[in-house]
Amino acid sequence: MDRRPRIAWAIPTMRVGGTEMQLLHLLKGLAHDFETTLICTRSEGALIGDARRAGAYVRVLDSPSGWDFRVERRMRRILAAHTPDILHTFLSGFDLFANRAARAAGVPVIVSSRRELATWQKPRHRFMQRRANHYVDCIVANSEAVAGYAAEQEGLTRARFRVIHNGVDADQFISTVPRHQSTDRFRLPPDTLNVGMVANFSPVKDHRLFLDMADRLLAQRQDLHFVLVGTGREVNAIGNLIRRRGQERFFTRAGTVSEVADLLHIMDVVVLTSSIEGFPNAIMEAMAAGKPCVAARVGGLPELIADKRTGLLLDERTPEAFARAVGLLLENAALRQTLGAAAGAWVRENLPVDRMVDAHRALYHELLRPAPRRGD
Repeated sequence: MDRRPRIAWAIPTMRVGGTEMQLLHLLKGLAHDFETTLICTRSEGALIGDARRAGAYVRVLDSPSGWDFRVERRMRRILAAHTPDILHTFLSGFDLFANRAARAAGVPVIVSSRRELATWQKPRHRFMQRRANHYVDCIVANSEAVAGYAAEQEGLTRARFRVIHNGVDADQFISTVPRHQSTDRFRLPPDTLNVGMVANFSPVKDHRLFLDMADRLLAQRQDLHFVLVGTGREVNAIGNLIRRRGQERFFTRAGTVSEVADLLHIMDVVVLTSSIEGFPNAIMEAMAAGKPCVAARVGGLPELIADKRTGLLLDERTPEAFARAVGLLLENAALRQTLGAAAGAWVRENLPVDRMVDAHRALYHELLRPAPRRGD
């Protein structure tokens, strides 16, 4: 091939989120290797300017949902006008229209993504995904757990998948702001031990379990403060529950993600109470910040946290189990320091952004070799 290969990525929107940040890393890291196109099927999102600055040609389809059949016609026009060598979709189970458009436009290689344990999918979603898979040359999953779950649900062989873990620019999560300035900024008490969670307020993150854990800890000691970072549909419900329990003075919520490094800096322990996780960026970032993390042994979390070496993994998702683990860390500053330092070192060694980008680069070139495998 005399020219640079062309790659097009498709995603609903470039809002600020874990998948979107990983794609932005790819755009930046592969800008010199590939001609890049970014297709947002729904809306632009806050990161769209970063994508353009990374050199991507951006198209936005303004589709109202993943079920919009007009996406196929619009994508076919875009892909036929400047046909890429690879289409890589990040469409969360709604890639059938994109895949069909790509094949009709003569795109040689189609790659799909699995980024979560999609337990939310109903039979109609799985039916649509199975049809979409007929067009796919390879499926990239961000954890072994996600690959295994998708293979089982979609009736695929494990050989169809390539696992590429998320990458993190670890230094971005080391705050240079003194702790007292951050506690002042977010109106936290100056001398408390702070337990935090960075997560969207959605049922799967189970903030109610976090609150029940806090109940147990506050029954033992009062020198604690709890920091919840995120937004989402359950924000008001969780806030109301905190008020009904009369615990407002012990809780702070921050919706910002631009200051997450400063927020992590003031957390002594980071918790994730999720019932389901693929490969959570929030824990990866907390580990990068050198924080000891506590989570249940669900989904891809055992691929991130080594129990009692880089954090604490729980076999039970109960308030008592979380309170015991967090309480152990709160009582032992040396253990917090040891686990946090080990976590930071592990992330830097195993999950640098460059490794994630290099793995995709190698995969793309592998798939572009003559006669790529299609289907089972």
